Amino acid sequence: MLTILKGQGDQVPETCPTCPGDCVPVEPTFRCVDCFDNRLVCQDCCVTSHATNPLHRIEWNGKFFVSLRRLGLVVQLGHLDGSECYNPTRGLSKFIVVDTNGIHHVQLNYCGCKRSISTLTAVQHQKWEQLMRVRWFPGTHTRPKTAFAFQMLMQFHILTLLGKINGFDYYRGLERLTDNTGKKIPVSWSALFFS
Repeated sequence: MLTILKGQGDQVPETCPTCPGDCVPVEPTFRCVDCFDNRLVCQDCCVTSHATNPLHRIEWNGKFFVSLRRLGLVVQLGHLDGSECYNPTRGLSKFIVVDTNGIHHVQLNYCGCKRSISTLTAVQHQKWEQLMRVRWFPGTHTRPKTAFAFQMLMQFHILTLLGKINGFDYYRGLERLTDNTGKKIPVSWSALFFS
């Protein structure tokens, strides 16, 4: 069974099972290892289905991990319903988000339209506020380049209290979850926290 899960599976369709019927048939080659449904799908369907899950890990051809950013996903902040922003503010192309399943580079856009205006203050939300609204704690409030998922911060807090794990070792574990080959370290510990 583990061999089937590691490979393409035992029911490999010739065309993407989630593509609309009016599309040109495309061979499915991508699979999300974090989703409950682990069918192989095409690149476009993979990106579309992960608009609200941008930190999932994607396998390509069952052999290599590929980031959703490389597949073309752009995270639009301020539009939790997935709608397009008519005045997006382009963010960093390699914004770093640290989550419980690893370290992710994401392409993101901040909202610059009326959807990001606070109903209480009538002022547009700052970048750090837009990050907080998707439960990503920014590394700084001026020009954030890094954010930490709330769930990751909670997990680290519990592991620190119960397991006495320190921040360095926890981060090294996240590095291994991201790339366990030892060849490419995603982001150095000091660059993440002290730059």
